[in-house]
Amino acid sequence: MNMKKVLLELRSFLKPAQLSTSEPDLISHAKDRSFHQASRPDIVIWPNSTKDISNIVKFANKYKIPLTVRGGGSSLEGNPIPVFGGIVLDMTKMNKILKVYQDDLEVRIQPGIIGEELDALLKPYGLWFAAAPGSKHLATIGGMIANNAGGMHAVKYGVVNDAVLQLEVVLANGDIIRIGSRSYKTVSGYNLKSLIIGSEGTLGIVTEAVLKLTPLPEAKIATLVSFQTNDDAAKANLAILNTSIKPASLEFMDKTYVTLVNKAEKAKLNENPTLLIELHGKKNILLEQLNEVKDICKKNKALSFEEFTTPEDLIRLWQYRRAVRPVLSTLLPNQGVLSAEIGVPISQIPKFLKKAEEVSKKYNLQTVMFGHMGDGNFHGWALYELNNEESWEKVTKLNEELVKYAISVDGTTTGEHGLGIGKSKFLPIEHPTGMPIMKQIKQLLDPNNILNPGKMFPEE
Repeated sequence: MNMKKVLLELRSFLKPAQLSTSEPDLISHAKDRSFHQASRPDIVIWPNSTKDISNIVKFANKYKIPLTVRGGGSSLEGNPIPVFGGIVLDMTKMNKILKVYQDDLEVRIQPGIIGEELDALLKPYGLWFAAAPGSKHLATIGGMIANNAGGMHAVKYGVVNDAVLQLEVVLANGDIIRIGSRSYKTVSGYNLKSLIIGSEGTLGIVTEAVLKLTPLPEAKIATLVSFQTNDDAAKANLAILNTSIKPASLEFMDKTYVTLVNKAEKAKLNENPTLLIELHGKKNILLEQLNEVKDICKKNKALSFEEFTTPEDLIRLWQYRRAVRPVLSTLLPNQGVLSAEIGVPISQIPKFLKKAEEVSKKYNLQTVMFGHMGDGNFHGWALYELNNEESWEKVTKLNEELVKYAISVDGTTTGEHGLGIGKSKFLPIEHPTGMPIMKQIKQLLDPNNILNPGKMFPEE
Protein backbone atom coordinates (compact mmCIF):
# COMPACT_ATOMS: atom_id res chain seq x y z
CA MET A 1 0.00 0.00 0.00
CA ASN A 2 1.45 3.36 -1.06
CA MET A 3 0.41 5.28 2.05
CA LYS A 4 1.21 8.68 0.61
CA LYS A 5 -1.01 8.06 -2.41
CA VAL A 6 -3.78 6.53 -0.29
CA LEU A 7 -3.87 9.46 2.13
CA LEU A 8 -3.79 12.00 -0.71
CA GLU A 9 -6.84 10.43 -2.35
CA LEU A 10 -8.73 10.00 0.94
CA ARG A 11 -8.13 13.65 1.83
CA SER A 12 -9.77 14.67 -1.41
CA PHE A 13 -13.18 13.77 0.07
CA LEU A 14 -12.55 13.62 3.85
CA LYS A 15 -11.55 16.30 6.36
CA PRO A 16 -8.04 16.08 7.91
CA ALA A 17 -9.49 15.43 11.40
CA GLN A 18 -11.26 12.33 10.11
CA LEU A 19 -8.01 10.50 9.33
CA SER A 20 -5.18 9.28 11.51
CA THR A 21 -2.01 7.26 11.07
CA SER A 22 -0.61 8.15 14.51
CA GLU A 23 0.92 5.36 16.57
CA PRO A 24 -1.48 5.74 19.56
CA ASP A 25 -4.56 5.60 17.29
CA LEU A 26 -3.27 2.57 15.38
CA ILE A 27 -2.44 0.73 18.61
CA SER A 28 -5.77 1.49 20.28
CA HIS A 29 -7.67 0.26 17.20
CA ALA A 30 -5.70 -2.99 17.05
CA LYS A 31 -7.32 -4.47 20.16
CA ASP A 32 -10.66 -4.96 21.85
CA ARG A 33 -11.59 -6.38 25.28
CA SER A 34 -10.60 -9.91 24.24
CA PHE A 35 -7.23 -11.67 24.51
CA HIS A 36 -7.02 -11.98 20.70
CA GLN A 37 -4.28 -10.27 18.73
CA ALA A 38 -4.16 -9.65 14.99
CA SER A 39 -2.55 -6.65 13.27
CA ARG A 40 -2.58 -2.89 13.45
CA PRO A 41 -4.57 -0.96 10.89
CA ASP A 42 -2.67 1.30 8.51
CA ILE A 43 -5.25 4.09 8.81
CA VAL A 44 -8.09 4.93 11.20
CA ILE A 45 -11.03 6.89 9.76
CA TRP A 46 -13.94 8.49 11.64
CA PRO A 47 -16.83 8.87 9.14
CA ASN A 48 -19.48 11.51 9.75
CA SER A 49 -22.19 10.36 7.34
CA THR A 50 -23.48 7.58 5.14
CA LYS A 51 -22.03 9.46 2.17
CA ASP A 52 -18.58 9.39 3.81
CA ILE A 53 -18.84 5.64 4.29
CA SER A 54 -20.02 5.04 0.75
CA ASN A 55 -17.05 7.01 -0.63
CA ILE A 56 -14.57 5.23 1.66
CA VAL A 57 -15.92 1.81 0.70
CA LYS A 58 -15.77 2.62 -3.01
CA PHE A 59 -12.16 3.69 -2.53
CA ALA A 60 -11.26 0.55 -0.54
CA ASN A 61 -12.97 -1.71 -3.07
CA LYS A 62 -11.17 -0.01 -5.97
CA TYR A 63 -7.74 -0.70 -4.42
CA LYS A 64 -8.75 -3.91 -2.59
CA ILE A 65 -7.86 -2.44 0.81
CA PRO A 66 -9.17 -4.39 3.86
CA LEU A 67 -11.87 -2.50 5.74
CA THR A 68 -12.82 -3.32 9.34
CA VAL A 69 -15.70 -1.57 11.12
CA ARG A 70 -15.41 -0.73 14.82
CA GLY A 71 -17.87 0.47 17.43
CA GLY A 72 -17.15 0.62 21.16
CA GLY A 73 -14.44 -2.05 21.11
CA SER A 74 -16.26 -4.14 23.72
CA SER A 75 -16.02 -7.33 21.66
CA LEU A 76 -14.77 -10.47 23.38
CA GLU A 77 -13.89 -12.44 20.22
CA GLY A 78 -11.72 -10.00 18.26
CA ASN A 79 -14.56 -9.06 15.88
CA PRO A 80 -13.37 -5.45 15.22
CA ILE A 81 -9.64 -6.23 15.15
CA PRO A 82 -8.11 -6.03 11.65
CA VAL A 83 -6.44 -9.26 10.57
CA PHE A 84 -4.75 -7.82 7.46
CA GLY A 85 -4.23 -4.17 8.41
CA GLY A 86 -5.86 -1.69 6.05
CA ILE A 87 -8.54 0.75 7.19
CA VAL A 88 -10.47 0.70 10.46
CA LEU A 89 -13.73 2.64 10.29
CA ASP A 90 -14.42 3.99 13.78
CA MET A 91 -18.18 4.67 13.85
CA THR A 92 -18.33 6.51 17.18
CA LYS A 93 -18.80 9.96 15.62
CA MET A 94 -22.05 8.80 14.00
CA ASN A 95 -23.88 8.70 17.33
CA LYS A 96 -27.15 10.60 16.95
CA ILE A 97 -30.81 9.82 17.36
CA LEU A 98 -32.33 10.83 14.01
CA LYS A 99 -36.00 10.51 14.92
CA VAL A 100 -38.18 9.14 17.72
CA TYR A 101 -41.49 7.69 16.51
CA GLN A 102 -43.09 7.84 19.96
CA ASP A 103 -46.55 6.61 18.96
CA ASP A 104 -45.00 3.68 17.09
CA LEU A 105 -42.54 2.80 19.89
CA GLU A 106 -39.64 3.14 17.43
CA VAL A 107 -36.46 5.15 17.02
CA ARG A 108 -34.18 5.83 14.05
CA ILE A 109 -30.52 6.03 15.09
CA GLN A 110 -26.99 6.19 13.76
CA PRO A 111 -24.88 3.13 14.59
CA GLY A 112 -22.25 4.79 16.79
CA ILE A 113 -24.55 5.60 19.70
CA ILE A 114 -23.75 3.68 22.92
CA GLY A 115 -26.58 1.62 24.43
CA GLU A 116 -26.77 3.43 27.77
CA GLU A 117 -26.65 6.83 26.05
CA LEU A 118 -29.58 5.77 23.87
CA ASP A 119 -31.59 4.71 26.92
CA ALA A 120 -30.86 8.04 28.65
CA LEU A 121 -32.12 9.98 25.62
CA LEU A 122 -35.24 7.79 25.37
CA LYS A 123 -36.15 8.04 29.06
CA PRO A 124 -38.17 11.29 28.69
CA TYR A 125 -40.36 9.39 26.20
CA GLY A 126 -40.93 6.57 28.70
CA LEU A 127 -39.13 4.12 26.39
CA TRP A 128 -35.96 2.01 26.35
CA PHE A 129 -34.03 -0.39 24.13
CA ALA A 130 -34.59 -3.55 26.15
CA ALA A 131 -32.69 -5.96 23.87
CA ALA A 132 -29.29 -4.39 24.56
CA PRO A 133 -26.54 -6.61 26.07
CA GLY A 134 -24.92 -6.26 29.47
CA SER A 135 -22.05 -4.30 27.90
CA LYS A 136 -24.39 -1.52 26.77
CA HIS A 137 -22.39 0.99 28.83
CA LEU A 138 -19.59 0.43 26.25
CA ALA A 139 -21.11 -1.19 23.17
CA THR A 140 -22.54 0.77 20.26
CA ILE A 141 -25.84 -0.13 18.60
CA GLY A 142 -23.98 -0.85 15.35
CA GLY A 143 -21.77 -3.37 17.12
CA MET A 144 -24.81 -4.95 18.74
CA ILE A 145 -26.43 -5.33 15.32
CA ALA A 146 -23.24 -6.70 13.74
CA ASN A 147 -23.09 -9.44 16.38
CA ASN A 148 -26.83 -9.93 17.02
CA ALA A 149 -26.11 -9.27 20.68
CA GLY A 150 -28.33 -10.55 23.46
CA GLY A 151 -27.76 -10.06 27.13
CA MET A 152 -29.26 -9.84 30.58
CA HIS A 153 -32.86 -9.28 29.52
CA ALA A 154 -33.06 -11.50 26.43
CA VAL A 155 -35.21 -14.10 28.19
CA LYS A 156 -38.11 -11.60 28.28
CA TYR A 157 -37.37 -9.06 25.55
CA GLY A 158 -35.45 -11.09 22.98
CA VAL A 159 -32.13 -10.37 21.26
CA VAL A 160 -31.17 -7.47 19.00
CA ASN A 161 -32.47 -9.16 15.85
CA ASP A 162 -35.95 -9.22 17.42
CA ALA A 163 -35.85 -5.44 17.84
CA VAL A 164 -34.37 -4.28 14.51
CA LEU A 165 -37.04 -3.24 12.02
CA GLN A 166 -35.14 -1.47 9.25
CA LEU A 167 -31.53 -0.89 8.22
CA GLU A 168 -29.60 1.40 5.93
CA VAL A 169 -26.52 -0.47 4.73
CA VAL A 170 -23.51 0.37 2.57
CA LEU A 171 -22.45 -2.62 0.48
CA ALA A 172 -18.90 -3.53 -0.54
CA ASN A 173 -19.20 -1.65 -3.86
CA GLY A 174 -20.38 1.51 -2.07
CA ASP A 175 -24.07 1.13 -2.95
CA ILE A 176 -26.50 2.31 -0.27
CA ILE A 177 -29.54 0.11 0.34
CA ARG A 178 -32.48 0.28 2.74
CA ILE A 179 -33.89 -3.06 3.91
CA GLY A 180 -36.63 -4.14 6.29
CA SER A 181 -39.75 -2.17 7.17
CA ARG A 182 -41.07 0.04 9.94
CA SER A 183 -44.10 -2.22 10.03
CA TYR A 184 -43.80 -4.75 12.86
CA LYS A 185 -44.85 -7.49 10.45
CA THR A 186 -43.64 -7.85 6.88
CA VAL A 187 -43.14 -10.87 4.64
CA SER A 188 -42.44 -9.14 1.34
CA GLY A 189 -39.33 -10.49 -0.32
CA TYR A 190 -36.28 -12.13 1.26
CA ASN A 191 -35.34 -11.19 4.81
CA LEU A 192 -32.18 -9.26 3.90
CA LYS A 193 -32.25 -7.39 7.20
CA SER A 194 -31.61 -10.56 9.18
CA LEU A 195 -28.84 -11.52 6.76
CA ILE A 196 -26.91 -8.38 7.71
CA ILE A 197 -27.63 -8.72 11.45
CA GLY A 198 -24.98 -10.95 12.99
CA SER A 199 -22.74 -10.90 9.90
CA GLU A 200 -19.97 -9.09 11.85
CA GLY A 201 -19.40 -6.45 9.19
CA THR A 202 -18.50 -9.01 6.52
CA LEU A 203 -21.47 -8.33 4.19
CA GLY A 204 -22.16 -4.62 4.62
CA ILE A 205 -21.83 -1.61 6.92
CA VAL A 206 -24.88 -0.49 8.90
CA THR A 207 -25.25 3.29 8.74
CA GLU A 208 -28.78 3.72 10.14
CA ALA A 209 -31.22 1.50 12.03
CA VAL A 210 -34.84 1.67 13.11
CA LEU A 211 -35.30 -0.12 16.42
CA LYS A 212 -38.44 -1.37 18.13
CA LEU A 213 -38.62 0.01 21.66
CA THR A 214 -40.30 -1.10 24.88
CA PRO A 215 -42.16 1.05 27.44
CA LEU A 216 -40.20 1.43 30.65
CA PRO A 217 -41.53 -1.06 33.21
CA GLU A 218 -43.72 0.36 35.93
CA ALA A 219 -41.76 -1.51 38.56
CA LYS A 220 -38.80 -3.87 38.99
CA ILE A 221 -38.00 -6.36 41.70
CA ALA A 222 -35.21 -8.91 42.00
CA THR A 223 -33.82 -11.64 44.19
CA LEU A 224 -30.52 -13.47 44.54
CA VAL A 225 -31.10 -17.14 45.27
CA SER A 226 -28.27 -19.43 46.36
CA PHE A 227 -28.27 -23.22 45.91
CA GLN A 228 -26.16 -26.10 47.13
CA THR A 229 -25.24 -27.26 43.60
CA ASN A 230 -25.21 -26.08 39.98
CA ASP A 231 -27.72 -28.82 39.25
CA ASP A 232 -30.22 -27.46 41.79
CA ALA A 233 -29.93 -23.97 40.25
CA ALA A 234 -30.39 -25.39 36.74
CA LYS A 235 -33.51 -27.33 37.78
CA ALA A 236 -35.01 -24.24 39.40
CA ASN A 237 -34.31 -22.30 36.19
CA LEU A 238 -36.22 -24.86 34.11
CA ALA A 239 -39.11 -24.91 36.57
CA ILE A 240 -39.47 -21.11 36.46
CA LEU A 241 -39.40 -21.09 32.65
CA ASN A 242 -42.21 -23.65 32.65
CA THR A 243 -44.62 -21.24 34.35
CA SER A 244 -46.60 -18.30 32.93
CA ILE A 245 -44.15 -15.92 34.64
CA LYS A 246 -41.72 -14.32 32.22
CA PRO A 247 -38.66 -13.12 34.15
CA ALA A 248 -36.86 -10.11 32.72
CA SER A 249 -33.58 -11.74 33.76
CA LEU A 250 -32.60 -15.22 34.84
CA GLU A 251 -28.85 -15.06 35.38
CA PHE A 252 -26.49 -17.69 36.76
CA MET A 253 -23.25 -17.27 38.72
CA ASP A 254 -21.34 -20.32 39.88
CA LYS A 255 -19.65 -20.54 43.29
CA THR A 256 -16.29 -19.25 42.04
CA TYR A 257 -17.88 -16.27 40.30
CA VAL A 258 -19.77 -15.29 43.47
CA THR A 259 -16.51 -15.58 45.44
CA LEU A 260 -14.86 -13.20 42.95
CA VAL A 261 -17.81 -10.79 43.28
CA ASN A 262 -17.32 -10.70 47.04
CA LYS A 263 -13.64 -9.87 46.55
CA ALA A 264 -14.29 -7.26 43.86
CA GLU A 265 -17.15 -5.51 45.66
CA LYS A 266 -16.28 -6.30 49.29
CA ALA A 267 -19.72 -7.88 49.42
CA LYS A 268 -21.01 -10.67 51.66
CA LEU A 269 -22.96 -12.84 49.24
CA ASN A 270 -23.54 -16.50 50.04
CA GLU A 271 -20.72 -18.24 48.15
CA ASN A 272 -22.76 -20.89 46.40
CA PRO A 273 -24.20 -21.35 42.89
CA THR A 274 -26.62 -18.44 42.53
CA LEU A 275 -29.52 -17.33 40.36
CA LEU A 276 -30.18 -13.62 39.82
CA ILE A 277 -33.88 -13.28 39.01
CA GLU A 278 -35.39 -9.93 38.02
CA LEU A 279 -39.08 -9.32 37.31
CA HIS A 280 -40.60 -6.35 35.46
CA GLY A 281 -44.25 -5.33 35.42
CA LYS A 282 -47.01 -3.73 37.45
CA LYS A 283 -46.37 -3.17 41.15
CA ASN A 284 -49.51 -4.99 42.26
CA ILE A 285 -48.50 -8.31 40.69
CA LEU A 286 -44.72 -8.36 41.11
CA LEU A 287 -44.70 -9.42 44.77
CA GLU A 288 -47.10 -12.24 43.96
CA GLN A 289 -44.85 -13.37 41.09
CA LEU A 290 -41.76 -13.10 43.28
CA ASN A 291 -43.35 -15.30 45.94
CA GLU A 292 -44.20 -17.89 43.28
CA VAL A 293 -40.62 -17.83 42.02
CA LYS A 294 -39.31 -18.24 45.57
CA ASP A 295 -41.62 -21.21 46.17
CA ILE A 296 -40.24 -22.87 43.01
CA CYS A 297 -36.67 -22.26 44.18
CA LYS A 298 -37.46 -23.69 47.64
CA LYS A 299 -38.78 -26.88 46.01
CA ASN A 300 -35.41 -27.10 44.24
CA LYS A 301 -33.36 -26.88 47.44
CA ALA A 302 -32.69 -23.13 47.56
CA LEU A 303 -30.46 -22.18 50.51
CA SER A 304 -31.07 -18.44 50.83
CA PHE A 305 -32.76 -15.39 49.29
CA GLU A 306 -31.80 -11.73 49.19
CA GLU A 307 -34.36 -9.30 47.75
CA PHE A 308 -33.65 -6.06 45.88
CA THR A 309 -36.64 -3.73 45.60
CA THR A 310 -35.48 -0.11 45.37
CA PRO A 311 -33.74 1.49 42.37
CA GLU A 312 -30.59 1.84 44.49
CA ASP A 313 -30.76 -1.84 45.45
CA LEU A 314 -31.08 -2.88 41.82
CA ILE A 315 -28.10 -0.76 40.75
CA ARG A 316 -26.05 -2.47 43.47
CA LEU A 317 -27.30 -5.90 42.37
CA TRP A 318 -26.28 -5.42 38.73
CA GLN A 319 -22.95 -4.02 39.84
CA TYR A 320 -22.35 -7.41 41.47
CA ARG A 321 -23.07 -9.16 38.18
CA ARG A 322 -20.77 -6.84 36.19
CA ALA A 323 -18.07 -6.18 38.77
CA VAL A 324 -15.57 -8.96 38.14
CA ARG A 325 -14.30 -8.43 34.60
CA PRO A 326 -12.89 -4.88 35.07
CA VAL A 327 -10.66 -6.05 37.96
CA LEU A 328 -10.04 -9.61 36.83
CA SER A 329 -6.25 -9.30 36.59
CA THR A 330 -6.16 -8.02 40.18
CA LEU A 331 -8.40 -10.79 41.47
CA LEU A 332 -6.53 -13.53 39.61
CA PRO A 333 -2.86 -12.47 39.51
CA ASN A 334 -0.57 -14.57 37.31
CA GLN A 335 -3.65 -16.22 35.78
CA GLY A 336 -4.63 -15.88 32.15
CA VAL A 337 -8.31 -16.07 31.26
CA LEU A 338 -9.70 -17.63 28.09
CA SER A 339 -13.22 -16.24 27.73
CA ALA A 340 -15.63 -18.76 26.18
CA GLU A 341 -19.29 -18.37 25.27
CA ILE A 342 -21.79 -20.91 23.94
CA GLY A 343 -25.52 -21.59 23.83
CA VAL A 344 -27.45 -24.81 24.50
CA PRO A 345 -31.16 -25.73 24.53
CA ILE A 346 -32.52 -24.97 28.00
CA SER A 347 -33.26 -28.66 28.64
CA GLN A 348 -29.53 -29.39 28.18
CA ILE A 349 -28.32 -26.86 30.77
CA PRO A 350 -27.88 -29.33 33.67
CA LYS A 351 -25.88 -31.71 31.44
CA PHE A 352 -23.76 -28.87 30.07
CA LEU A 353 -22.81 -27.67 33.55
CA LYS A 354 -21.86 -31.22 34.53
CA LYS A 355 -19.80 -31.52 31.34
CA ALA A 356 -17.98 -28.28 32.20
CA GLU A 357 -17.08 -29.71 35.63
CA GLU A 358 -15.86 -32.97 34.07
CA VAL A 359 -13.68 -31.24 31.48
CA SER A 360 -12.20 -28.93 34.14
CA LYS A 361 -11.17 -31.95 36.21
CA LYS A 362 -9.84 -33.75 33.11
CA TYR A 363 -7.40 -30.92 32.35
CA ASN A 364 -6.85 -29.97 36.01
CA LEU A 365 -7.94 -26.39 35.29
CA GLN A 366 -10.37 -24.08 37.03
CA THR A 367 -13.38 -22.75 35.14
CA VAL A 368 -15.77 -19.99 36.12
CA MET A 369 -19.31 -20.32 34.75
CA PHE A 370 -21.90 -17.56 34.59
CA GLY A 371 -24.32 -16.03 32.14
CA HIS A 372 -27.86 -16.00 30.87
CA MET A 373 -29.32 -19.26 32.14
CA GLY A 374 -32.83 -18.21 31.13
CA ASP A 375 -32.01 -18.73 27.45
CA GLY A 376 -29.18 -21.23 27.78
CA ASN A 377 -26.41 -18.76 26.90
CA PHE A 378 -23.33 -19.30 29.07
CA HIS A 379 -20.08 -17.45 29.51
CA GLY A 380 -17.13 -19.30 30.91
CA TRP A 381 -13.66 -18.33 31.97
CA ALA A 382 -11.01 -21.00 31.74
CA LEU A 383 -8.00 -20.09 33.87
CA TYR A 384 -4.43 -20.91 32.89
CA GLU A 385 -0.92 -19.98 34.00
CA LEU A 386 0.50 -16.98 32.19
CA ASN A 387 3.60 -17.64 30.08
CA ASN A 388 3.05 -21.38 30.36
CA GLU A 389 2.66 -23.01 26.94
CA GLU A 390 1.47 -26.33 28.35
CA SER A 391 -1.22 -24.62 30.42
CA TRP A 392 -2.34 -22.62 27.36
CA GLU A 393 -2.61 -25.79 25.26
CA LYS A 394 -4.76 -27.37 27.95
CA VAL A 395 -7.08 -24.41 28.18
CA THR A 396 -7.60 -24.25 24.41
CA LYS A 397 -8.42 -27.97 24.37
CA LEU A 398 -10.88 -27.46 27.22
CA ASN A 399 -12.59 -24.66 25.31
CA GLU A 400 -12.75 -26.78 22.16
CA GLU A 401 -14.34 -29.70 24.03
CA LEU A 402 -17.03 -27.47 25.53
CA VAL A 403 -17.86 -25.86 22.17
CA LYS A 404 -18.05 -29.23 20.41
CA TYR A 405 -20.20 -30.60 23.23
CA ALA A 406 -22.61 -27.67 22.84
CA ILE A 407 -22.86 -28.35 19.10
CA SER A 408 -23.44 -32.08 19.76
CA VAL A 409 -26.57 -31.31 21.83
CA ASP A 410 -27.99 -28.98 19.15
CA GLY A 411 -26.48 -25.91 20.75
CA THR A 412 -24.30 -23.26 19.17
CA THR A 413 -20.69 -22.12 18.97
CA THR A 414 -21.63 -18.60 20.02
CA GLY A 415 -24.87 -17.19 21.39
CA GLU A 416 -24.08 -13.48 21.28
CA HIS A 417 -20.36 -12.68 20.98
CA GLY A 418 -20.00 -13.72 17.35
CA LEU A 419 -17.30 -15.81 15.69
CA GLY A 420 -14.64 -13.12 15.43
CA ILE A 421 -11.12 -14.51 15.43
CA GLY A 422 -11.53 -17.24 18.01
CA LYS A 423 -14.62 -19.13 16.86
CA SER A 424 -14.51 -19.26 13.04
CA LYS A 425 -12.85 -22.70 13.12
CA PHE A 426 -16.07 -24.14 14.55
CA LEU A 427 -18.33 -22.83 11.76
CA PRO A 428 -17.91 -25.87 9.46
CA ILE A 429 -18.63 -28.16 12.42
CA GLU A 430 -21.84 -26.38 13.38
CA HIS A 431 -22.99 -25.64 9.82
CA PRO A 432 -21.44 -28.30 7.54
CA THR A 433 -24.16 -28.00 4.87
CA GLY A 434 -24.92 -24.31 5.37
CA MET A 435 -21.39 -22.90 5.23
CA PRO A 436 -20.98 -23.32 1.43
CA ILE A 437 -24.12 -21.19 0.94
CA MET A 438 -22.75 -18.60 3.36
CA LYS A 439 -19.54 -18.42 1.33
CA GLN A 440 -21.49 -17.92 -1.88
CA ILE A 441 -23.40 -15.04 -0.27
CA LYS A 442 -20.11 -13.46 0.84
CA GLN A 443 -18.67 -13.84 -2.67
CA LEU A 444 -21.78 -12.27 -4.21
CA LEU A 445 -21.89 -9.24 -1.91
CA ASP A 446 -18.15 -8.75 -1.39
CA PRO A 447 -16.26 -10.33 -4.33
CA ASN A 448 -12.98 -8.58 -3.44
CA ASN A 449 -13.25 -9.67 0.21
CA ILE A 450 -12.56 -6.22 1.61
CA LEU A 451 -15.14 -6.25 4.43
CA ASN A 452 -13.62 -7.58 7.67
CA PRO A 453 -11.48 -10.23 5.91
CA GLY A 454 -10.14 -13.05 8.05
CA LYS A 455 -13.39 -13.41 9.95
CA MET A 456 -16.30 -15.85 9.66
CA PHE A 457 -14.59 -18.46 7.44
CA PRO A 458 -11.58 -20.31 8.92
CA GLU A 459 -9.49 -20.70 5.76
CA GLU A 460 -9.29 -16.92 5.32
